[in-house]
Amino acid sequence: MSRTTFRNRVLGIGATAAALALGYFGVQYFGRNTLFPIAAAVGGAGAISYVLQKSSEPQAPSSQPEPQPTPMKTQRKRNKL
Repeated sequence: MSRTTFRNRVLGIGATAAALALGYFGVQYFGRNTLFPIAAAVGGAGAISYVLQKSSEPQAPSSQPEPQPTPMKTQRKRNKL
């Protein structure tokens, strides 16, 4: 396992534990009904950042040519005798 992968895993686990702790203590302090919109906003921000990061990554050109689409065979109607 590379050093970067290990660091990212540790940071991810730590961030998850921190989010759970903040959610638990936030409910105690703010109440359940206030934490629902906060959780939805954080989840939406995470989804938006994921999509933006995914689209900004440069894609490596493929060394293999793209496969040609296979022609579709059509069935012929038989003449009834």
